[in-house]
Amino acid sequence: MTVERRAARLLTQAIADYALDLSGLTVFTEAASGPYLHTPILAALAGAEKVYARTADSPYASGDEVRAATEAAASELEVGQRVQVLFDKTPTALAEADIVTNSGFVRPIDRPTVEQLKPTAVVPLMWETWEFRPEDMDLEACREHGILVLGTDEARAPLALYPYGGYVAMKLLFELGLEGYKTRVVVLGGGHAFGRSIWQHFSRLGMEVAWFADTEPEARSYAELPEFLAANADEYDALLVSEHRVSRRLIGPDGLVSASEIAGLNPALAIGVVSGNVDADELALSGLAYQPARIRPFGYMSYQPGDLGPRPVLELYAAGLKVGEAMARARLQGMSTGDATSYALEHSPAVMFPS
Repeated sequence: MTVERRAARLLTQAIADYALDLSGLTVFTEAASGPYLHTPILAALAGAEKVYARTADSPYASGDEVRAATEAAASELEVGQRVQVLFDKTPTALAEADIVTNSGFVRPIDRPTVEQLKPTAVVPLMWETWEFRPEDMDLEACREHGILVLGTDEARAPLALYPYGGYVAMKLLFELGLEGYKTRVVVLGGGHAFGRSIWQHFSRLGMEVAWFADTEPEARSYAELPEFLAANADEYDALLVSEHRVSRRLIGPDGLVSASEIAGLNPALAIGVVSGNVDADELALSGLAYQPARIRPFGYMSYQPGDLGPRPVLELYAAGLKVGEAMARARLQGMSTGDATSYALEHSPAVMFPS
């Protein structure tokens, strides 16, 4: 009951912060576990007429477990009649949807999925457009069918997601068995995916931080990393990777430095991966301590704000739904995709794809 009461407060706050009003709209999203449990319920609490939430088995929970937990939470928060958990992207549910989120179990939003949608349906990306992965969504099919797709500005008030980066990194240090206080850290990664906020957070705490990124003027370049580690690795406690823009291999036999080389320089140097191109297999064989246990491929986050708790997930989801609300209302009023884009940019934290 304690967890649900806090979740209810966070949900109410997120809806109020964005003046989120989904009344009369149908949402197709996901049902998931952990901090994502309440995302379909947020849409229902914001007034959505119907919320279809697709789930499936995952390494975190079975689909049956997710459905039971979602239905119990929805019932407790008195929106059970408007939340329906599905195991498939049911054509009839897709055809009803005004807003389709690009959440995990909804992906990929491929051509067959797009062809089930009505022309006024919209897809708010629940993150910024630079994070777009072509395998997640067929943008060409969306354009052909008039389906408007926009991203969510993660730094536009009241959302401020980037400051969570420092806390994500601090929790990662704790999970590596390090104190945080007086810990000496090498950070790899630029402003996107929290590299800058991690550097700023650690610096404010008076920690010794060596920061490397090819996209940040204050940071050292990646080209300097091998020489720096050769001279200084034994003086540092951890190396954190948080890179989401530069796709080159950072740690691996074909990277800037290999895990085995790091182990040779300092076998006690712990490795934390928020995101970035890291050879997970080589790291596992290196003997180095590392977190998290599952290192995801480049373009995906291995450790993220949701690992702190539900608040950042619900804030981002509310912001994304606000983008969806603005787009959907504009399209249902007969606006063209161009006019609807302008409307959403003005009335929500929407962000366009780079031209």
